[in-house]
Amino acid sequence: MRKSEKNAALLAISGLSLPSCIDFQAVLTILCAMRISCVALMMSCLLLASCGTTGHNVRVEPGPSWMRPWERPYWVDGIRYVPLLKADGFREEGFASWYGNEEHGNPTSNGELFDKNKSSAAHKTLPLGSIIRVTSKTSGKSTVLRVNDRGPFVPGRIVDLSYRAALDLDIVGTGVTPVLLEVLTSASGSTPPARRDEGGASYTLQVAAFSDRETARLLSEKLEKELAYSFIREVETERGRVYRVHAGKYRSRPDAEAARAALARAGYPDAFISRLP
Repeated sequence: MRKSEKNAALLAISGLSLPSCIDFQAVLTILCAMRISCVALMMSCLLLASCGTTGHNVRVEPGPSWMRPWERPYWVDGIRYVPLLKADGFREEGFASWYGNEEHGNPTSNGELFDKNKSSAAHKTLPLGSIIRVTSKTSGKSTVLRVNDRGPFVPGRIVDLSYRAALDLDIVGTGVTPVLLEVLTSASGSTPPARRDEGGASYTLQVAAFSDRETARLLSEKLEKELAYSFIREVETERGRVYRVHAGKYRSRPDAEAARAALARAGYPDAFISRLP
């Protein structure tokens, strides 16, 4: 985004109106995805808590507790966006823009720090963590990068690229260029926690826990194939967010213990039995 456009966004934020029932954590996530200075964002939110001005409106719809804020439907300037939880085969054509020094080091929507020298992208609805290929329709050059943020909220633009990706596409000088976006590997969105089924299953196994959701997802997919059932439970701990990978459903504790022993022999010695919710 050019500096003039960023300034316009900041001015718009100063007139933002938020109802008292809004999920402020979710709002902060979406607004930070617009790559606005966190200091300006916090000041704006404090001002808006006491005034009812209207203007640039951002609203995040309520959702279940297991769904992360950036996965919920949200509104920006009266336009509703519904994030995808899976995007295999997704293709889109439109304009790409890029970011550089002015946003280097700022947080992205998934909590990572934006690094202009690494290939990354922002998209309004793709699952964060998805791997995409962006091809310039002007030069024919392509680059492969990972989506880790929300945006751009500018009409006609479908993706924001890091400075590194812009160099790969040779669009640093032009700023905005027509592109084709293709999803190569779709990340998976959150899933509801497992519930006790009608068959009487009461136990499952917690196999591992990770601070990185993508690592947890890969293991969960592997265990799904081996044990026919796996899910990820996201929890907040004193050390931060943790993604616990569970697998298997068992009616009795002896059955679960037998499965745990088998997993230990297969290379998962830290697996232990837990109850299904």
